[in-house]
Amino acid sequence: MLSFTIDIDWACDEVILDTLHFFEKYQVKCTLFATHPSEVIRNCNRDLFEIAIHPNFNFLLQGKESKSVEDILDDLLTWYPESKGVRSHSLADGSYLLYKFAEKRLLYDVNLLLPYQKNIRPFKYMTGSLRIPYNWEDDVHWTYENSFDDHSLDLSESSFNILDFHPIHIFLNSENDNRYQIAKKYNQEPEKLLTFRNTEIKGTRDILIHFLETVKNKNISNKKMIEIYNEYI
Repeated sequence: MLSFTIDIDWACDEVILDTLHFFEKYQVKCTLFATHPSEVIRNCNRDLFEIAIHPNFNFLLQGKESKSVEDILDDLLTWYPESKGVRSHSLADGSYLLYKFAEKRLLYDVNLLLPYQKNIRPFKYMTGSLRIPYNWEDDVHWTYENSFDDHSLDLSESSFNILDFHPIHIFLNSENDNRYQIAKKYNQEPEKLLTFRNTEIKGTRDILIHFLETVKNKNISNKKMIEIYNEYI
């Protein structure tokens, strides 16, 4: 299985649309972890896309946020009440958060990153929810100084892989952190962002297309996270 997740990370609607276009073109399913209100996300094709939430607890942990964990979750669930899954921004995790997720009737989390690990498998947690590990992320790939010519995953028939992308990196075709750091201040200006797009070497946009073509050409199983939940619970 090869499944896709997207951390929206406050991308503007034009950049989000750019990402969704690829999944629509290849008719591949994907789970979107939303950070903020977006008409593009609200109106997305539910046959292809599942909406989950991507809460940011970083400011709370740093003592710079007046909102509680519950407030942060409630805001996102007010915008996206259908959400059944969660992944924290920066993968903030712990039993307190996991119990709060369960209280909000979130059925699964995708907070465990195991880079390039084979044979990852979901497991039921003591809260009653399902923990779904994932094993590839665009910015983690370049942090390991890996080239986007090689995804470093086992895509054999028996493999189980869950990937995570970010719209900003797809839009920029990011191949390293330098490009992102220079461009990110224009996060809400897609025309300006476009001037920073990598066209020299393989990057995030290129490898996403490769993964999508692999799913279609090899007829690899592809599921939303809620479908994985339903299979394991």
